This record gives sequence, C-alpha cells and structure tokens, in this order.
Amino acid sequence: MNNRSKTVMVAAVIVIVLLASFLHCGGEDDDLSGEVFIVHTNDTHGHYNDNLGFGKVAALGDDLESRGATVFLMDAGDAFQGSVETMLSHGAYSVTIMNAVGYDVMTPGNHEFDYTLETYLDNEAGLGFETVSSNIVWKDTGESVFPEYVVLEKDSFRIGVFGLTTPDTVNLVSPGYLDEIEFTDPTEAAQRMVDTLSDMEVDWIVALGHIGVGNDSEYNSDAICADVDGIDVFIDGHSHTVMTGGMVADGSVVLQESDTIIASTGDSLNHIGLVCLTGDDGPTAELVSSYDRSSEYVDTVVDRIMSENDEMLSRVVGHTEVLLTGERTASRLGEVGLGDFVTDALMNVSGADISVFNGGGIRSDIPPGDITLRDVYNSFPFENYIVTKTLTGSQVVSLIELGLSGLPSAEGSFLQVGGILVTYDSSQPSGHRVVSLTLSDGSPLDPDGKYVVASNDYVMAGGDDYDLLSEIPADGSFGLVSDALIEMFGSVGNITQNTDGRLIDTSDGTRSPKLSEYS
Repeated sequence: MNNRSKTVMVAAVIVIVLLASFLHCGGEDDDLSGEVFIVHTNDTHGHYNDNLGFGKVAALGDDLESRGATVFLMDAGDAFQGSVETMLSHGAYSVTIMNAVGYDVMTPGNHEFDYTLETYLDNEAGLGFETVSSNIVWKDTGESVFPEYVVLEKDSFRIGVFGLTTPDTVNLVSPGYLDEIEFTDPTEAAQRMVDTLSDMEVDWIVALGHIGVGNDSEYNSDAICADVDGIDVFIDGHSHTVMTGGMVADGSVVLQESDTIIASTGDSLNHIGLVCLTGDDGPTAELVSSYDRSSEYVDTVVDRIMSENDEMLSRVVGHTEVLLTGERTASRLGEVGLGDFVTDALMNVSGADISVFNGGGIRSDIPPGDITLRDVYNSFPFENYIVTKTLTGSQVVSLIELGLSGLPSAEGSFLQVGGILVTYDSSQPSGHRVVSLTLSDGSPLDPDGKYVVASNDYVMAGGDDYDLLSEIPADGSFGLVSDALIEMFGSVGNITQNTDGRLIDTSDGTRSPKLSEYS
C-alpha cells in the first residue's frame, strides 16, 4: 500500500473477529489471493493513537496484503478536527498521518471545514490521495469543488468510488465559512454517480459518504440507498453509528431496506471497518474491535507529532476532586459540570449578566486529578472567541426555547447556561417548554429589560440555527473561550463540586437539587 510501512509484515495469527470475514471470502487458510477488501474509517476526530489508533489501521491493511489480498483504504470524513493536535495544527497533523497510513481516498465531513474552507483546501492539497465529493459545488459556477468520483484500480480490480457530504454542513460550521460553496441533494448526486460509473467497467460501485443514519435530518444514507439502485457498498460517517453486517449494532436504528450494504465504524477509532467485496453472496461488512499489531512506521510518525506539544500541553492549570462532566452526548441533553464552568468563565471575563454555550462545543469529561491544558483542549476542541450582545428578556426566553427545541434528541444546539436558572418541561411542544426563568440571584427576568449576554462567536453568528442572535450587533469580544476557562480553573484552584442545578426538567415530576457554589 502506498506510503505505508517500509517492511511488509509477515502474517502469523489474525484475531478471531477477522476470521468471520475471511470465511465469507472463501476460506480460513492463510492464502487470501483473489480476495478484495476495503479497510475503512470514519469520524476519527484526531484520535491518532487512542483506542485502536492509525498504526493498527495500516498494520491491518499490510497484513491482508501480505496474505495475497487486494486492499483499498478509505475514510468517510471528520478526520481533521476533534483533538488537541487537530486544533493546534488546524488539521495539518492529520494530513501527515493519513499520508503515512496510505489511504486511497476520503470524502470530507462537516468538521473538515471548521477552520474555514481555505484552510481545508490547503490541507486537502497536501494529501497523497484523492478527496471526492459529488454534491459540493462552487456557487458562482456550479462546478464541483472536488473530483466527484475516482476509479481505483489494483491487481486488475476496479472500484468506482464517489463521495457525498451532508448538506447539513452549512448549519454546523461557523456562519460565513462556506459562503462560496453549496451542497446539492445527495440522492440526486448519488443517482448521477451510479449512472456515470455504471458505464465505466468497474467491478463495484462504492459510495463514500459523510451522511449518517437515524439523524433528525432529511438526509440519511439508508434512504439514499433505498432510492438509488446500483450502489454495492455505502461506507458511512457523521452519525457515529457502530454497524456490522449491514445493520446498526445496538438495534437503535432500523435501516430502510435496500440492496446496498452500509458500513460504519462509530467514531474515534474504537473500531476499524472491514468490507470484503468478494464474498460468495456479495459484499460483507464486519468490524475489527481489537488487533494485536501496529505499523512501526506509522507509530513513529504519530509519536513524533504527539511529542511536539507534550511539554506545553502537560502544564497544570487546576485541580479537581470530582469528575467534571462534559461527555459529548450528555452535554447535548442536559446540564453538565463543564457547561457550568464555561458559562461562568464567559461571564467572569466579559462582565455579562447571562451566558450561554452550545452543548455541541463540549466534547469530553475531565477526570479527577490535575487539570492540564490537554484536558481543556480535548473537552473544548473548537477555536472559539467570546462575544457579547445585548438582548431583551423576551429574546433571552426565545433563545432558551430554541436551545430546548431539539429534546429528546441530543442536539449540539442545546444550551448550557450561566447567570440564570431555567425550569422547563421537555414533554411540552417545542417553543413552549420554559416553565420559569429567573436570574441566579432569584429575581425574575424582565421581558422588557436589557441584558448583556455572552456566548462563543459560533453561536453569536447564528450557528446551530440561532438566527435570532445573528441579527443583533455585537457589544464586544473578549478573547478565546479556552483562555477564559483556563483562567477560571486557576482561580478556583481545587474543585469539589460538579454541577450547579441551573437546568431543571420537570417532565418526570422531579426537581434537581440546588447545589452550592464551587469551593
């Protein structure tokens, strides 16, 4: 495989989870000659050496090739954002590592554009393999921004691969970043690609999509496959869904029926995807959940990158005796400890009366012990600035209603709050969920009063569909969110309390206790 380990690994023992795949592909002996595999990843989010890690992705491909198989490596997007290293390099470290692994093709995910379109195009130019997407076009010309498809050929096998990226991307990236491009309907693009590739004497047609399943969106990969005949395999990303055998592993989503097998690995390299194209009954899709080898070459590249910032990222900025909650899903469903901390940090720096912060901007817990810069950046991996705007009390209520509107789904637009206490009933219709809203000192919010509200620049510019805020002029800007949070951790010192009872859902008839301030 191109740009991979300098030494081809000699196969010895393959993990049990792979044997099932090999059995589908003609036998459990060591010879895999004539078999064709796709090793695939999605939503790796800069987890270069966490979980399985990129070294094992490369080693798996090398091992299959050493046994005679033909192997293609593919990624379904969101590889350039999500960790400290991706933030510090604006995705450039991912370019280096993915080149070392030796990918053959990828499609961009929504998070590829988090550092602006120009930055992503610079990163994309440095890749040693093709980036494909058939539904991203320049607004002024209608021409495709990326190649729509690529035909990959190895050992006389030809695979036609086309890319798709969710049109929801425009609402998931900071407003203004994508003004020059637009996303067309992915189903229409998929049909056009199948029509094109069917005339090109390819052995298989593969959709490489950052679309997802089970989304509160009109775009889902299973719906595309149900509408478009002729896609042999759809390698998917975006929804972080763990899939095996063409089904969602935990049964939480029942896919629309089609003749296409859909494969997705979840996220963060917890699994590696393995599609066998040459199964007796057609393509099969499995997951590799453990693997006992890693590419020495790729590991060396990763270790060098990880060590470049170790000293700086190891700096201790505070200490906590409790788990500071902020896991990706929890922060989109209710109050979390890091939501309280970040909203307090925004108010401390800006002097605002009220603060809000989108739950999608918080990505992980901080465990008990010393808090390092790495912890802060892992939990808050977006390079956001603090902005203040003046709102009326009525606008504040509307803002909170918008934040609650996605429940019970885990939406990134869910708002963590500071300076206010919100009682709400999630069982009520969207737009009518706020039961009461008071300032943190207990005084009522005046609908006609004026309040200075702080948030991050993404929300204030109308991100996550907060159009209400985009129409209000800014009062001021107060530096990076991460800097304010670091200052907050330093001033508190030792943290003994995790949450503050600011968001109370009364739908089940219970009330969360009001807890004391941080000590």
